[in-house]
Amino acid sequence: MVTQLNRLPPSVTAADRELLRAVQSLGDYQPVNSSYSIATMQQQEASLTQAELSIVRLEEELKQARIVAIETAHALHSTGLGVKEQVIAQYGHDSTAIEIIGLTRKSAHKRPTRRKVTA
Repeated sequence: MVTQLNRLPPSVTAADRELLRAVQSLGDYQPVNSSYSIATMQQQEASLTQAELSIVRLEEELKQARIVAIETAHALHSTGLGVKEQVIAQYGHDSTAIEIIGLTRKSAHKRPTRRKVTA
């Protein structure tokens, strides 16, 4: 039996499950090699079903974790914006505290100049 690293298409797995149901309906199936018995195939099918249920459960948990991460990131960003506003309110637009939090002081902005009109 060759171990495949790639996941089989769902149609192949469905066909294998149908094969199990068909072989179970045969009353006199007795394989020479016990590795291919109905009991072995039933155990493998049950294990596959459990693994698929685990995947569905874990995907749902991952989806919920992503939602929590996104909501937390938005809350952090919103709090950060509020912190910037509070620093401006406490220290003023032209303080060194403004530069410390990554903003530009009001006096550091280039003043607008008039354009000379050319005739």
